[in-house]
Amino acid sequence: MKNLLPENNHRAEPATTMETMRLIVLMPMRNEIATIETTLKSICMQSVKPDLLLVLADGVGDGSDAEVERYAARFPWIELVRLPDRGYDLVGKGVAQVLNFGLGLIENRPSRFLAKIDADVDLSPGYFERLVNEFDSDPMLGMVSGHPFTFEKGRRILERHGDRFPSGTARLYRREYLKRVGNWVNSVGWDTVDILRMRMNDYGIRVLHDLEYHHIRRMGTRNGYMDGMLRDGRNAYLTGYAPWFLVLRAVYNGVHRPYLLRTLCMLAGYFKAMFTRMPRVVSDQEMKFHRFLHRERFLKLHPLQP
Repeated sequence: MKNLLPENNHRAEPATTMETMRLIVLMPMRNEIATIETTLKSICMQSVKPDLLLVLADGVGDGSDAEVERYAARFPWIELVRLPDRGYDLVGKGVAQVLNFGLGLIENRPSRFLAKIDADVDLSPGYFERLVNEFDSDPMLGMVSGHPFTFEKGRRILERHGDRFPSGTARLYRREYLKRVGNWVNSVGWDTVDILRMRMNDYGIRVLHDLEYHHIRRMGTRNGYMDGMLRDGRNAYLTGYAPWFLVLRAVYNGVHRPYLLRTLCMLAGYFKAMFTRMPRVVSDQEMKFHRFLHRERFLKLHPLQP
């Protein structure tokens, strides 16, 4: 028997297209039947609820869309949109394409804040409230997230996120600033490029390390852990990493499980992209700025994290 739905205590009337909503959430979803109910329930239990949760079903074939419909019947601020099935899972680039499709759907539905939430997270009840309060206290803040944890072989571990890399699994944006920097690039590495553009425009980036939430499926493991490590190296090339910094970062990451395998995969992903001349997803100016940040971090002896 399915779990009971949480109470619908979101009493505000749905905003019209001419009103400025407080928060809209975009949620890409592809075959997440194992996690989607947990995610939806955690959003429904938020102390600050979204005015609109737009679930973008990207070729779903496992019944997770039916689970969303069940919640949407109870909570009028949840909407399901089914996208045509491309026939395969396009990690990274596919997410960006789905997000930009969602932006088109809400073009005439203004909001102060915009969240990108994955369909495999379990948010703490005060998650949105805490992030909204951060924006209210800092008018130059452009992007913020909490800090995800996951479980590996029964052991609770924090995913590694530096102070300048909000997690792409549960980010909140000041929508106007995101629009100013060009929204999301339709490519892998989109979640690095938007950070880079925010920083180039002097908009604040923040990770609240004390605001933890459960990332049910560990980062980078959707198509297997090795694929994720190779993709990490490839994305570093596409977003403008200099070879010297990538090598240092790969060596640094070698101190974490699975140690040498992680280092080798990152190097292989990066140099394969380099030798095959994959087109970068950043402009020359953005790449120059990205490398400036890396030099600055290295000279200050910051940890070599993304």
